[in-house]
Amino acid sequence: MNKLILCFLISILNTETIPAAMQYTGSDTLISRDSLGKNNGTFRSSDTETEIIFDESKLSPQNVRIIFNELFSQYLTIKDALVYNDFFGAVRNTLKLLDDMKSKTKDFEILNKDVRWLLFINNFDNIRSKAESTNFISEQRFLFNAITIGIYEFIKQFGLYDKTIYIMQCTTETQVGNAKWFSGLRDKKNPYLGMINDTLCAKVKEVWKF
Repeated sequence: MNKLILCFLISILNTETIPAAMQYTGSDTLISRDSLGKNNGTFRSSDTETEIIFDESKLSPQNVRIIFNELFSQYLTIKDALVYNDFFGAVRNTLKLLDDMKSKTKDFEILNKDVRWLLFINNFDNIRSKAESTNFISEQRFLFNAITIGIYEFIKQFGLYDKTIYIMQCTTETQVGNAKWFSGLRDKKNPYLGMINDTLCAKVKEVWKF
């Protein structure tokens, strides 16, 4: 499983091999939510969240972002399967996400020119075969952590369309990896601990608005 995670992370996070011109973030406005205030008519309460509003002009074209919306929705099915300790569902949904990442994006020129994306595609068969061979839900959770890191980078770079998403984090000693995950809602479902309502440590760390 460590080899699987290493392979996946190399394919999506090896920014040292990416020319500077190909590395960018579409974030336009970053707001630390530790004080009361208003921005664009939105009231922000006092907490430790960071809100990032992405500039659409710095992101990929709308049709690409719509596909990434679909990939994000598939990612959430993996999260939900892990919340309910559904090993077979996690495997099935992980394989579908990987397959969709390859098939639904093959005709997008912007992705085919991105070194990090091409590294993922070139390692696709190995990543998929190892994901398919997992035997325990703990392995699926390690893999989910690697996928989350990759999805984080891709969404930050290419964007979503007309969507608000949440980066959650758990800080308990039983966490897996950095224990961060994405959610489409402000829920307390923890995929790393298999908890439907984790009121102790599941907190919103960042809010991304597209």
